[in-house]
Amino acid sequence: MRRIFSLIIVLVIIFGLTATTFAIHMTIDAIEDAGQFPGQGAYLKFVYPSGYYNVTAADPPWTSSSQVYAYASSHSIPEGWHLESAGNIWSSDQFVGDALTNLDMGIYRISVVSGAFMYDSFGGGWSHYGDQWRWQLHIQALRAIQGGEIVDYLDYVLGSFYPYNSAGQALQGSLGDYIDIPLAEGGSLIFWIWDNPFTMDNSGNETFSVETIPAPIPEPATILLLGSGLLGLFGFWKKFKN
Repeated sequence: MRRIFSLIIVLVIIFGLTATTFAIHMTIDAIEDAGQFPGQGAYLKFVYPSGYYNVTAADPPWTSSSQVYAYASSHSIPEGWHLESAGNIWSSDQFVGDALTNLDMGIYRISVVSGAFMYDSFGGGWSHYGDQWRWQLHIQALRAIQGGEIVDYLDYVLGSFYPYNSAGQALQGSLGDYIDIPLAEGGSLIFWIWDNPFTMDNSGNETFSVETIPAPIPEPATILLLGSGLLGLFGFWKKFKN
């Protein structure tokens, strides 16, 4: 009986050590981490029927629609232009999105925590998205597991496509939502805000949590059965050896 008890303790310790957890809060920015796809390089340009004009980081950043119109006029940009962008050319972070890489195998739960974002935050009629708040996170899982098979990548969306009149309403509309994503060993999760290319002046941010779901610890009866089986094999091995 003492052997069984000792073996049960060992098994509990083993299962406890294998049920390690990972938990972190992350925040992505509605300008820097917004684009058409994750990893996209930041750019900003005026597009018009006969061509386009690239804006560079050497130009001062804009804080109002009037500055945008003044810039277009001073650079003789033809009428009929629209703005197209991804990321933020005035930031040290030149790539859309943020990532967790080389993760352990497991199921990762991404949950809504706080924040919200707005397209077209300083007005000017860039698109019909003005004054609309959203909580919408796009996730690309590399080395994802689907149907027991490892696939190169899968895309997920957490939150709502529905626009709200305020940041608080947008957050409340998605608060409590989460998504579970199974990853193989060495997998990655990339987070970004999908951005209509014609909405360059976003504002706000989104905070979310990423945590692993620990493997369930077996019931005591299961551990006892496993321990008994191992002891039986041990006894058989000793008898066979002798």
